[in-house]
Amino acid sequence: MTMKNFLVSALILMSGAANAQQIVTDFESQKKSIIKMEFFSPLTGNTTFGYERYIKDWVSWEAKVGIIGLGLDPNEIDPSGVLFRVGPKFKLNPDFVADGMKGSHLLSGKYIRPEVAMSFFTQDNIVYDEFTGNESRNREDYSAVAILLNYGRQYVLADIMSLDYHVGLGYGFNSGGEGRYSYSHAAGGRDFPVAVSAGFTIGVLLK
Repeated sequence: MTMKNFLVSALILMSGAANAQQIVTDFESQKKSIIKMEFFSPLTGNTTFGYERYIKDWVSWEAKVGIIGLGLDPNEIDPSGVLFRVGPKFKLNPDFVADGMKGSHLLSGKYIRPEVAMSFFTQDNIVYDEFTGNESRNREDYSAVAILLNYGRQYVLADIMSLDYHVGLGYGFNSGGEGRYSYSHAAGGRDFPVAVSAGFTIGVLLK
């Protein structure tokens, strides 16, 4: 090998090592936690907040807590309670930017999130009398649980904020066995225990 070829090969190796180190440095400097809010949750009768933390190998954990009753109540049933949602988030494929094909952010991209959703609440049950036209209200307690598989897409903007939309499908069960919207999800009755969910979150990134 001539001295010229040796120098060219050495420069190529050094350049590749520098680029690899730059990628690692970029990832290590990124913020790896997000505090979120389900943006439209107040319209559905609750206010829900979440926290996501990157673990390793494109996997993170996400948990959400919602206050049922802290939101709009168009049906005037006065709901009150709490909901929980928790599960791991598996990133399907990294996002890339054109410059050196570097990954844009550890927390951005499409993902699959298995999740357990639970809710416990009290609300008025309105009963109408077909003969008199009068209505009566009974205060009742409800509980619900669902196992969901969510598909979503998260964007991270300038390592400052996040936008995330997701839809979920799975199995759900409610107290009483009736189909019902349970704030953490909606599910059919005992004869058709399919559960669905959807959401859109806005978040702020933290170290």
